[in-house]
Amino acid sequence: MKKLKKERYKPTGVLSAPELKTAYGKFLYWLFFTVLCIVVICSVLPAIWTIATAFKGPGEIYTSRSFFPHEFSLPSAKEQILEAWNKLDLTEATINTVIMSLGQLVFKIVVACFGGYVLSKLKPKGTKFIFALVVWTMMMPSQIRLVPNYMTYLHFPFASKGGVSLLDTFWPMWLTAGADTFAVLLFKNAFDGLSSAYVEAAKIDGCSNYGIVFKIMIPLVAPVLMYESIMVLSAAWSDFFTPLLVLDKKRVMPLVIYRLRSDGSIKMNTYFMILVLASIPPFLIYVIFQRWIMGGVNIGGVKG
Repeated sequence: MKKLKKERYKPTGVLSAPELKTAYGKFLYWLFFTVLCIVVICSVLPAIWTIATAFKGPGEIYTSRSFFPHEFSLPSAKEQILEAWNKLDLTEATINTVIMSLGQLVFKIVVACFGGYVLSKLKPKGTKFIFALVVWTMMMPSQIRLVPNYMTYLHFPFASKGGVSLLDTFWPMWLTAGADTFAVLLFKNAFDGLSSAYVEAAKIDGCSNYGIVFKIMIPLVAPVLMYESIMVLSAAWSDFFTPLLVLDKKRVMPLVIYRLRSDGSIKMNTYFMILVLASIPPFLIYVIFQRWIMGGVNIGGVKG
């Protein structure tokens, strides 16, 4: 009985159940609640305002003080969406962005997964030195790598005359995604949490290193795999700086939105509609797969 009573009043947060019954506990509770409500409103309000503005008329945006559009109907909303989509030919930009995102996904998962497995389980000679280099690259500011990376893309692979130019292709984004050292460390930490007995037993059964990775190790770190896949797709879809630096003729969604700012023929409600359409894929990724996102963070960050 005493044990059950002790478990009942076990603190589950900043304030325990007995503390919440006091005046001081109630004050802190409502103070935290109020602060969280303000943070939620400040985070959600701009998104709601953008969506509401997208369905307003061009004149209503400048003349009306109403937060929501005065007249809203499904036929007019459908017409506005199709007008924004067809006028700017977002089909090409969407296809290019999908290709760029999927390429980054493949390069990051393959390189990070194999790199983490090698550093964790195979451990060839020089592993400590390679691991130190991986950690050191994480500490290097991205501004330092900007010019060398661009010169490498301009004259690939040795940044010297006579190389192949990768500008106006998706290869710079794909190669950059494969060089994500944080993803390598995340997979290494996940593999460190798995017993080496799996690897030894598989080798005794005659399984190759590739078979061990694909049939045994990867299924055991599936939450980390899902987490990295979701994060790279979301980041690739909204990546702006690298495409701006290396792409010229290829149209991707972030660059289409950026270049609309200097186009005076685009109506303001059309511009906001494009912002809404471009935000839908990352939003759906987070809503549908948020369970795997949190699971990947927990497994990748806690060594078993």
